[in-house]
Amino acid sequence: MQLLDSPNVKYSFTTRIIPFEEMTHYAPLTTPPQIGDVVVAEVLSIGKHSALEMRIGANIPIFPGDTIVGVFGNRYATDQFEGYVPSQPIIECDLLSVGGVCGKVASAHTSMSTPTRLRMLGNVCNQAGEPINQRAFGLLLSTSQPQGEVILVVGSSMNSGKTTTVGTLVRALNRDGFHVAAAKVTGTAAGKDGRYFMGCGARQVLDFTDAGYPSTYMLSIEELHSIYHSLLTNLRASKPDYIILEIADGIFQRETRMLLESGLLRSTVDHIFFAAGDSLAVECGIRHLNEQGWYPRAVSGAITQSPLMMGEAEAATGIRCLTIDQMMEGEASALLQTLPPFQFEQFNSALTQQVA
Repeated sequence: MQLLDSPNVKYSFTTRIIPFEEMTHYAPLTTPPQIGDVVVAEVLSIGKHSALEMRIGANIPIFPGDTIVGVFGNRYATDQFEGYVPSQPIIECDLLSVGGVCGKVASAHTSMSTPTRLRMLGNVCNQAGEPINQRAFGLLLSTSQPQGEVILVVGSSMNSGKTTTVGTLVRALNRDGFHVAAAKVTGTAAGKDGRYFMGCGARQVLDFTDAGYPSTYMLSIEELHSIYHSLLTNLRASKPDYIILEIADGIFQRETRMLLESGLLRSTVDHIFFAAGDSLAVECGIRHLNEQGWYPRAVSGAITQSPLMMGEAEAATGIRCLTIDQMMEGEASALLQTLPPFQFEQFNSALTQQVA
């Protein structure tokens, strides 16, 4: 048993919901790791990630020989790494994200350097000697009543402009006098987006790490529902006028697709915005969403940097493309006030009791 009493240990963002006093020591890894297992590791070599996001959100440099505390998890990032929790106890693994998610890289974008390598020192344990898993510290369901209209933001891919769309909607609605809350439902642990939502004026901000998960890639639909319901009910407790939820990656990605097909979302979402990078992505994405019964209020994201592509997309779909300036000038708020919330008639009657 080794004590975790050195002031030089660097605790990653993924550990932020776990009280320090719970993490007393570490013991050798003897069983196959699980999603959410908290681990101590020594940095062997620096690759893609030369910094670690700490519990408080600051990024600090890491160096060979440093001791860090991270969490085992999977990662799906089309412009970075694909990585997984190892199936057996291991001696070495990779740092999959700046937020401290650990695993083994399976594939990488061609622009990526090699991953930062780690040597596993052991599982972090509590005073009783039990290995700690992040999921034990996730949010409990709130008993709050439905409050506020729910806006869902999805996109064509990673970096299509979803987070900027959420932040701009928060700013626009906040400026119009509405109380807005926001959350990131899926993704890989990192605090940057949540801090952006807060800076845009969201009064309460949560993400899947608050629900006890370092990442959401390869979770079951039951786990995704648990995260979604926990975040939604806890945000409702602040009695917002609007709750804005972002689902990571593109609409063809595994978890995004599962959630969009879910009756739980269909019974709780009132509006949807679609972020995309070009006109072809808009036409394909809108058509795919329409086939599933989703009808976006507007298109946003990286495409709005090009007036020509906006024109192509609007001609192909008949749906407005809103720039940041247009949203801030009140056009998004006007859309939300004018258009009634979705009504998924075929799902609502059967699912209202299930969700309750």
